[in-house]
Amino acid sequence: MSLTWTILGTISQLLLAYLLFMVVVFSATGIGNDDPLGKLQLNILNLSMYVLPALCAASAGIVVYLHRHGGSAASYWWYAMPLVATVLYLVYALMLGNRS
Repeated sequence: MSLTWTILGTISQLLLAYLLFMVVVFSATGIGNDDPLGKLQLNILNLSMYVLPALCAASAGIVVYLHRHGGSAASYWWYAMPLVATVLYLVYALMLGNRS
């Protein structure tokens, strides 16, 4: 594992955490303003506001840990964890936005 790529990936993950927080805040606000949401739907949106950025920080921490303990280049795949969660959130948000 290259130290340069680990540092750049970690910085990117921390910037992505900020971006995802803003995406969830604004998308959840827009969804919530249309029609009243159920308690479960509202809880999922509220939880997403914290979970998506936390996944970014966790994946960055995992990669840094693996870098320090001799991980291989395959360790960089941990950076994809928040991206998968973001896709799941966007699918959920689009489904809520298109409800009638």
